[in-house]
Amino acid sequence: MSGSTGPFDWDGLVLGPCQDVFGEAVEWLSGRVGNWQPISGIFDDAYRPIDVLGGGDGMSPVHITTTRPILGVREGAFTTPPEQGDLIRVRGKVYRIQEVRTDSHGGLHLELNDATGESDALQGDYP
Repeated sequence: MSGSTGPFDWDGLVLGPCQDVFGEAVEWLSGRVGNWQPISGIFDDAYRPIDVLGGGDGMSPVHITTTRPILGVREGAFTTPPEQGDLIRVRGKVYRIQEVRTDSHGGLHLELNDATGESDALQGDYP
């Protein structure tokens, strides 16, 4: 997969150096590939606010916070594009990809869900 779009080499000049400095070793498992593949990613077990309906009737809105783990990766790190449902192992914990979002510059943001306790892993034992 190509990580460069447009006249600027985002993959070589921006994404690659960022991964070299901030990236960590993670593993990816796809049903199409068949075994764990080593890749590098920037993991963020971030918090993100959720807007709740309400508050427009004069009542104070309710504020809720949830965690949304995200892994930033380079498109070029994959032999085939990652998909929803693939597995990612980060820091010994397994996550399932909920959504793959491109940044249009050769990078991907993988939104993750905790896969601890799942019984429908893609292939074989994954812990």
